[in-house]
Amino acid sequence: MLLNAGGGNGALAQAFVVSPFNFNIQRGSYMPASTNAQALARTKREITPQIFAQKPDASLSLLFPGAGGILLFNSKNVKDLTNVAGKLTSPSLVVVDTIYHNQVYRQKAGAADKYTFDMCYALRIDGKRYYTDFRPHSFISFRQSLAHHRQLFMVIAQMTGHDMYADKGYPGHFRIAVFDMQNDGIKLHFASEELPFHYGREFFDDNGAIKTAYNTQEQSFGIEIKGLNETYKGVWDGKVLKHLN
Repeated sequence: MLLNAGGGNGALAQAFVVSPFNFNIQRGSYMPASTNAQALARTKREITPQIFAQKPDASLSLLFPGAGGILLFNSKNVKDLTNVAGKLTSPSLVVVDTIYHNQVYRQKAGAADKYTFDMCYALRIDGKRYYTDFRPHSFISFRQSLAHHRQLFMVIAQMTGHDMYADKGYPGHFRIAVFDMQNDGIKLHFASEELPFHYGREFFDDNGAIKTAYNTQEQSFGIEIKGLNETYKGVWDGKVLKHLN
């Protein structure tokens, strides 16, 4: 049996945006400070990830650090590496409250233009504020409660942007997160790696992109995400996510 967890599909985390239409485009490309390998290697303090939250709302996002982690800063001056608060090395729930659109960069990539973005996110982890230029997963494309497992199953993505629009359109880098429902809240139980498929469409199709089925006998939840040219298929059994393609 499947029960809708509420909140709707296609939910995008709500945040206050500073300079959302910065068209002062400069030549070049932006290199994120939060993934600076040398600074990460020097940073010893690790930020404890948040894995529990009260009932999810539109402000919920997740940070998925890479293998080396990401840097979090004490202020929005993330280019100052003396301003590092610590590094996050595990997936964490976050609440993004402000997004600073600082600068758009454009560089030729063959016959096309490639855009990169100097953006900073003010976010809270367990109530403490940090800053990063590493993009959170804030587009919740699907959520479903699994009553038998007492879990919340969620598909979450990044809005990768279209041309100079940094965070509008082209959802990508899809992941699956599963939460245990407990104590009137949710606790992170499982976070997948990036799903092995490319969505490829400018906008997410709330009605046709995702199909699901629950196998009562096996107590497993099957999901299919259909993109422009690729489709992801997987099964979650309450403990393990199995890729079917």
